[in-house]
Amino acid sequence: MSELFLKNLSEVFNFCIYYDQLKRPIGSGSARARIAKQYLIILKDTLLKDLAQYNFPSLVASISQGSGNFPRVPWISFHIKGRSVSNSLSVVICFAKDGRGVVAGLMCPTKSMSKLPLIKRLKVKSSVMNYLDVDGSPRTAYNNKFINPKEFYKDQIHPEDLTSHLYDSLISMYKSL
Repeated sequence: MSELFLKNLSEVFNFCIYYDQLKRPIGSGSARARIAKQYLIILKDTLLKDLAQYNFPSLVASISQGSGNFPRVPWISFHIKGRSVSNSLSVVICFAKDGRGVVAGLMCPTKSMSKLPLIKRLKVKSSVMNYLDVDGSPRTAYNNKFINPKEFYKDQIHPEDLTSHLYDSLISMYKSL
């Protein structure tokens, strides 16, 4: 992947840092939210193009949009056409709300939807800096929805490692269908 991919990733991290410091929500239609969505779309399209070489049938991708307000935890999802993040297994990249990195992997919206065990990513004291928190509000709590979470810190992301983990996660998703 290119420098452009890393630049867009960095822009989403910067947006998360900015948003995390605000006490008020950012409207989904605001200029800042529209710009953040554009960065997410570029990342989504780049990753989808890179994953296309593996010929996953009916694979599509989507980004977080927000309903009224832009989400505090932006995400990119890879799923089967006709399905959504809220009702099926999907491979998701969740941006830590403080902008320090992403958590990626196979995600299940509810425990009952998968035969695979969910990994409990416990919240730790805020003084411990190595935890990437991807819980937004109670409705958008993603920390404990992953089957194979992997953390990628913003200053240590190697796009090939991220793509490799997405590939492995997609293989698990298709095997679970």
